[in-house]
Amino acid sequence: MAPDKRRLRSRLRAERGSVLVEVMVGAVVLSIATVGLLNGIDGAQSTAGKNKARSVAAALAEQDQERMRAMNVKTLAQTLAGSSSARPVVVRGVTYTVTSSATWVVDNGGPISCSNSSKTAANLRIVSAVSSNATNGVVDEASLVTPPPGTFAPNEGRAIVKVLRRDGTTPISGATVNLTGTASASALTNSLGCAVFPFMPAGNYTAAVSGLNLVDWQGNTPATKATSVTAGLSTLASLEMDTFAQIRANFDTVVNGTTVTATVRSQWLTLLNSKLGVGLETFEASPAGTPNLLVTATPLFPFLDGYGVHAGKCIANNPAVAPTNNPALLQTFPTAPGQIVTTPRVRVPAINVRVVQVNGTTLQGGATIIVKSADTGCTTTYPNQTGNSTSAVAPLTPTGLPQPGFPYGSYKICAQATVSTAVRHGHADVRTATSYDAKQTTTYQTESATNKVDDTVLNTNPAGNPVTDTAQGAIRLWLNRNGPCD
Repeated sequence: MAPDKRRLRSRLRAERGSVLVEVMVGAVVLSIATVGLLNGIDGAQSTAGKNKARSVAAALAEQDQERMRAMNVKTLAQTLAGSSSARPVVVRGVTYTVTSSATWVVDNGGPISCSNSSKTAANLRIVSAVSSNATNGVVDEASLVTPPPGTFAPNEGRAIVKVLRRDGTTPISGATVNLTGTASASALTNSLGCAVFPFMPAGNYTAAVSGLNLVDWQGNTPATKATSVTAGLSTLASLEMDTFAQIRANFDTVVNGTTVTATVRSQWLTLLNSKLGVGLETFEASPAGTPNLLVTATPLFPFLDGYGVHAGKCIANNPAVAPTNNPALLQTFPTAPGQIVTTPRVRVPAINVRVVQVNGTTLQGGATIIVKSADTGCTTTYPNQTGNSTSAVAPLTPTGLPQPGFPYGSYKICAQATVSTAVRHGHADVRTATSYDAKQTTTYQTESATNKVDDTVLNTNPAGNPVTDTAQGAIRLWLNRNGPCD
């Protein structure tokens, strides 16, 4: 074979691989171009679909505007002012949501002033908002409706209810206001905190505000306030409300220098603030009728200066007043809107007692100990307790009472036990600097006016009274009187 032919065949064999690569590259380029073209077509179709859906939404909004504008102004105000309504509309298999709303506004389009005294200066701003999965957003239209002359009857006026937060200046929008009286109406507060009630017959009304977890100073929800409507004028009623708070109070006491928490209970919790109508609020433990480890106070208005807190329900249980007379002992709990306060613990001072037999020294275990309030106006009788079997609470020194914590105040205490088949009793005897009452005896006697020992126990020390029998302020219950406690 000639050399030229051999060279030609060799060159052709070398070029076969290059041609194959070129074909493959061309195929890839063609695929990419095809995918891009298809994506472009699909994107155009999607955009066209969204534009078509938005056009339908705009048409529905325009139809809703015409529907509301055709309504009687008074009917429109009474059904939609300060609120909204939504309805589904299906067009060619697509569901659209049409939301209609109306708001009273002044001439510049802003919310109606809470202090506006004119009965005709406001217009209704009507809004139609349409949405669906196909529109990729909301399409809305708005316009103003002006009440025509004669819309307001001669005996009609406007009631405005303004709702502010705890600072007295920040408005609350979206609160529900129900007005009842000569007529009835309902509305939501606007961005200025106002619910506007036009076309209301003159007369007396009650405004009730609810929703958004709001409470008034007294913790009421709904909160109510009396108001009225005067023909031809606007009447403003203001309320201060905020999101309610809670105080979940646990208690502690101190016995012989040791803080005790596990067995400390109270039946009542009292909260004080100068803005409370009666000066205080009281909350009972659950279940009612018995002390508990936890008392929850809710719902509470979150006052800026918080609450003074103490155990018990009587005024005398407040350590800032008699008999304790120590304002520094009144604990303060700050509160914020929506806050749940759990610390610090509320102090209930300990009443430490010793129950002794007729000889005056041997401790009597298992006695029934009866504690009653001795303060004027405090009728609370605390549950009877059974003294510890050894008159001691391990590892503490003897106290007699398994639960020695009681609210600040004055108390009368008596103990009784069956001794040699007979019931014996003794009243509280508080030790002076040098001794107990001289009328105590080491023989059983029938109680009389001349030999009765019944000292008033002042539970006014947050550290509790002494547990040492020979210390001033120690309390002894000497079972040397016949019969049960009187």
